[in-house]
Amino acid sequence: MASQPIQNGNTAQPLIVTQRRKPTRFTVFVDRAGMFMLNYWAHVITAILGAIVFAAISVPFLSYFGLDSIAKPLFFSLHYVCAQIPSHSFYIYGHQLGLCARNFSIYTSMFLGSLAFVISKKRFPGIPWWLWILMMMPMAWDGITQMFGLRESDWILRLVTGTLFGLGNIWFALPLMHKSITETTPVPPQFTQQSELA
Repeated sequence: MASQPIQNGNTAQPLIVTQRRKPTRFTVFVDRAGMFMLNYWAHVITAILGAIVFAAISVPFLSYFGLDSIAKPLFFSLHYVCAQIPSHSFYIYGHQLGLCARNFSIYTSMFLGSLAFVISKKRFPGIPWWLWILMMMPMAWDGITQMFGLRESDWILRLVTGTLFGLGNIWFALPLMHKSITETTPVPPQFTQQSELA
């Protein structure tokens, strides 16, 4: 910061000139990472969901080709998102899928729904909260009645209820997130100055 006198009539008034600091590399990195996430957050979600589905499908194929050194750690890591109950899972070539039938349908429908949202350039319409609740109810009923031993579910019900649950979450959450981001993100200063000059 520097001080410089300015002549105003007979009196001299100091003018304070503020020198802008050069942004650090860390600040630039944080700014760029923030802008990337603002622009591509839906792509990131889609990529994560796609990676989970791809990993689940690849486990039995890797095991079939004798690549257990890759398949077993991958199967174990998927245990963080799924109980992997053998009787509730699909098998390919005699090897268990990385996710149970219900979770596989949930993550697959969420991946496909988020992919549709990204392809539509975030114009995918949202659903009201009551429809979101209705789409979750079948899975809740199927899971709770099975948990208390009132009935036994089958793979068709697990697929259908899981798909409704996954699509409902994506259909409700992503458009809501997009609306929230677009309404609260401030306009960068350079764009504001350009619009004022125009």
